[in-house]
Parts: sequence; C-alpha cells; structure tokens
Amino acid sequence: MLMVQLACPKCGFVIEQYRADQLETDAQKQKRYQYLRKKQTLCPSCLSQTAKLEERRLEVEAPPEAGLLAEAPLEVSAAEGPAPTPLCDELERGPWPSHVTELKQTRYHLQMYEEGLRQKKTQWGFGGYTSIPGVASGILMRKSARPDIAQGANLVRAFCPSGTFYSTKTLRALCDVADRHGYGILHLHATTCDIEVLGVPKEELKATVDELVAAGLDVGSTGDAYRNCQECIGPARCEMVLVDSVAMRQAYFTRFLDDVQFPRFPHKIKFKLSGCPNDCTRSQQKGDLAIVGVFRDPPRIDEAKLDAWVKRGGDMTHIARMCPARAMEWAGRRLTIDAEACVRCMYCINKCPALRPGGDRGVAVLAGGKMRGKYGPLQPFVIAPFVPAIPPDFKEVFDLCAKITDVYDEHARRKERLGDFIYRIGIDEFCRLVGVPTTPQQMAAPRVNPFYHWTPAELHRRGAAPPSEPPPEGCAGQARARSGELHAGRAEAE
Repeated sequence: MLMVQLACPKCGFVIEQYRADQLETDAQKQKRYQYLRKKQTLCPSCLSQTAKLEERRLEVEAPPEAGLLAEAPLEVSAAEGPAPTPLCDELERGPWPSHVTELKQTRYHLQMYEEGLRQKKTQWGFGGYTSIPGVASGILMRKSARPDIAQGANLVRAFCPSGTFYSTKTLRALCDVADRHGYGILHLHATTCDIEVLGVPKEELKATVDELVAAGLDVGSTGDAYRNCQECIGPARCEMVLVDSVAMRQAYFTRFLDDVQFPRFPHKIKFKLSGCPNDCTRSQQKGDLAIVGVFRDPPRIDEAKLDAWVKRGGDMTHIARMCPARAMEWAGRRLTIDAEACVRCMYCINKCPALRPGGDRGVAVLAGGKMRGKYGPLQPFVIAPFVPAIPPDFKEVFDLCAKITDVYDEHARRKERLGDFIYRIGIDEFCRLVGVPTTPQQMAAPRVNPFYHWTPAELHRRGAAPPSEPPPEGCAGQARARSGELHAGRAEAE
C-alpha cells in the first residue's frame, strides 16, 4: 500500500501520513495535506520549527490507521466473539475499582480504547461541527482514525445549571438521554464545565437535543461564539468570595444567550468567573474574558483572633516576610498593613484566619488569557482593575464585556483568538478602541531601562530635525533619540 508521509526534515518524525488513494479521492484530506505543506510546523519530537515538511512515499503492509511503527491489530471473526483487549484487561487487575469495568457496561467501542493504549495516542480526533435545526452553534463531531472499529461519533454539549446544582430529575433525564442515544457515557463538567453526551449518531441528534431542552437544559457551547460560562461555587460554601459569582453567571446567560447559541465572532470566546483573587476557576489561564472578584480596602485584621492564633503557634513573622509587596510589618504583638503597597493578593488572608478581605468590593475584568493559539499560552491583560458588581443584572460588568467583544468582532482576523488580537495590536490601542482609561494595572511588567522615549514632535520643538520614522524600541534606539536631543541643544548653544 503506497503511503504519503509528511515528516520533520531534521529528525525524521512523521507528523502526518495518508494513503495515496486518499489524497486523490478525499477532499478533506487533500485540504489538510495542502495546509501542512504550506504551514510552519513545530515538530513534537525535536521541538524545532520547520518551514517545509519533507514528503516521503513508500510501500507498507500495515493498515494506515495503525501507524507505521504499530503492530498489526488482532483480527477476530464475529463467530469467535469480540476482539481481545489485553491492555484493557490489565487495567482491571488489582483491588481498586477500574474504569474499564464500568466502560464494558456501556456501548463504547472498547477496541478503540485498546488501540489507543497500544499506540499511546487517542484514536479519536476533531472532525469539525455538524449543524441541525435549532442549534446554530453546531454539534461537535469526533473523527475516528479506525473506521474498521468504529465510525465517527458526535458529542452533544449542554450547559450545566448555575452553581452546578442538579435536581435528581435533571440527572435522571441526562442518564436516560445518554442511554437511549449515546454510548451510555456522560462527561460531567469538562474543561469548560459542560455536560457532554458522547457517541450520538447523526440521525439521532435532533431527538437528543429536544430531550435535553425538555429537561430544562440549553444546548450549545460550540463554534465561534461565547462558550459556556464557568464560575466558582462562591457564596454557596466559600468564605473568601467577594461577589456573588453564581448570580453573575445566571445574569450572563440571561443577557448573552443569543451570542452563546449563534456564532458571530472571529473565533470562540471562553468566559470564566471567579469570586475572589484565588481564582479557583483558572479564569486568568483559560478565559478569553475573565471576571475576578476584588476588593479595594486593605485586609481587615481581627486583633483578638490574631492574638489567639499566634498563641496557638501561628507564625505571623513568616507571613509578613513572605508578603510579595512587603506591605506587612509584625512587631511581635501588633500587625500593620500598608494600604498603598498592598496588592490584595490574598496570600496573608489564606494563611491566617484573623485576616479577611476588606470592603469596597467589585470585580476586575481581564481579557486575552488562553492556553493554546498562534502565540502560545498568554496571560490576560487587565482591562478594568475595578468595576462595581451590582446585582441582579450586573449591568456595568457586562456592558464592558460586550464592548470588548464588539471591538474584537469588528477588528480581529478570522480564527484569531482574543489574546492573539490584543498581542498583535497592543494593549494601548485595544484600550483606546474599547474606551477604557489607561491604568498602571495594565502594565505587563515594569520598564527595564530608564531612558525616555522622545517623540518626533518633541524633538522637532527642541530644534532637532524631525526623524523620518519613530526611534526604534530598546535601549539603543532610545539612546539615539536622547543623543539627537542633546546634539540639538548643543547647536542652539553654539
């Protein structure tokens, strides 16, 4: 069988491979092949950036889905029963409960899992989205690398209730839908806090969606739209919470449900809420839009509780020494906090029960966080360090979020994440487009040199010839600009 491989020219690692007949007949594989031929690729083996992949053509005997280095899968006729799964069986040994035992009770194709264990990579891949009436954002498709074992399957996503509080009626309805239409497997609270029904055939998608809607759940969280909003449990059990994150998440869906279910943006927008700077939802790592509860007054100190805690062995000296901003002073019996230096990081509050968040509470709005994309992982930018969070609709917060996404929708490129867009145009230009004032919190890091950036207009006013272009960035360029100003001053003196 003639195979076409695209490999790293430095280490020879095979990045993608196709059957020759597939490239002639399968339009989707042709498109993928042409895309990889033109794109710079990071080799996962040697981690080198390759401008052009090396193409190889060779004859192989193994099926292409099994890979060139994998052994041929065991084939057992239907009369002999199902194919053996020795690796899965190994996972059932031992005194502990095994997920394989539970998996065997479902309709999942266990041989797909066996092949994944044997080849050390999943046999499922992303297959795009399929549209059905009533679900504009589409249904996620899973593509099978082993169609001889299992065809591609669909994955229906629904939104969990706010606070992830389920009634027994809702849970029973979810299980019934998964048993009737899918593999009998549910993903509860995946990475974006969705409910996912696995293995739904295409002809049963409409019935699945109708039953989920009848159970009181909205279907979506796919495509280039607002994704599901993940929030911390907040006031339901956490003493650190500064804003009602559960109520805010409910207000989010009340206002933005159309944008959640109808794609209109250049790329997906993940939305996450955390009730305090501890950020239990990892909103700053994974949220294109992140809302984090903050407070502006200094931490409150309960003197009586602090004395009792220290007498029980609490080490206040260590906490004061580890303060990132060096804003705490402990004199042995009295604690003082410099309100101007304190950055409200929650370190001392998490360590000492006598310290609690201060008053004047609201939220900070951040944008651009993500784990993957064109420029790799990005930390978010602070757009507004403090916005009042006024229930029940939290209008001020969501007005700013809507303005951010409107700017993103108008100016970003196709398939460009929000963080990549801000990184490309710069935080100054982005804040100008959004209409928010510049604040020190928007700085990614302090300046590393003391040189002043002279603008062309300032140099012209001081007598120097206006440069044809702005001085370049960096110490050398700034020094040249400073040198031009000094030379102009000398000319005036002479």
